[in-house]
Amino acid sequence: MIIINPGSGPVPDATVEQATQNAAMFVLDLGARRLPVAKAERRPDADYGDGRFAFELTMADGRSIEIQMPGLPVEQVRFLGEDGQNIWDFPRLYVDGSSWVWQFALSACEDD
Repeated sequence: MIIINPGSGPVPDATVEQATQNAAMFVLDLGARRLPVAKAERRPDADYGDGRFAFELTMADGRSIEIQMPGLPVEQVRFLGEDGQNIWDFPRLYVDGSSWVWQFALSACEDD
């Protein structure tokens, strides 16, 4: 069996409510990295579907970033590489079209 981009497939049982809570946590995590978000807006017209929901983050520096957030409980989405977390068990977020697990999605939001 060949696995490419594990966690990038459909996210069953996802809800927009949970994705909204996750997006709020993602914004907090960005702020902890000194990447302040000026505005986070839900963008249903840009949803990928299959359990991911679109949010547009306007960063304090004026950049705009699209996040496709899985709608599962945060403890099932927020991979930070902590003890007991297995990267293979976490769905990926999409940051401007590229898929990442949470920990690396945060880094993908940094200004190059």
